[in-house]
Amino acid sequence: MDVKYINPFINAAQTVFKTMLSLDAKMGKPTLKSEKATSGDISGIMGLAGDRKGTVCISFNNKGALFVFKTLVGEEHDSIDPEVIDSIGELTNIISGQARKEFEQTGLNLKAAMPMVVVGKNVEVNFITKIPIISLPFYFSVNNGTQEVMYLDFSFEE
Repeated sequence: MDVKYINPFINAAQTVFKTMLSLDAKMGKPTLKSEKATSGDISGIMGLAGDRKGTVCISFNNKGALFVFKTLVGEEHDSIDPEVIDSIGELTNIISGQARKEFEQTGLNLKAAMPMVVVGKNVEVNFITKIPIISLPFYFSVNNGTQEVMYLDFSFEE
């Protein structure tokens, strides 16, 4: 896949983490996935259409999702509940919006569907397009300095 499809997602994730969460999201090594399954415990999924069609999926482990919720909202929750689920959907929407803004600057216009959030490991996702799926891991520090990861998985038609 062309790097012009990857960079807007990298920039969007890092910008949103910095501005909204005051966190540095360090990108790990991108990988190609052949399985159409979520990468974490809770995932925001959004379809994209327009000049290209595709899907973006943002996944967290439970601990990372709870930390992101606490950082965004200022409330601590012990488990994944409807408020935490809503926050992951909103974060998916914000990151997607930032990426779409960057795509527009290159002449690629995309519209987004409403995000859907699923809870569970290895939930199968219809990525609309053929595999491979690009998986971008972003590492961030929580509480006592332990590392958590957000996976940004996406696929676009060529």
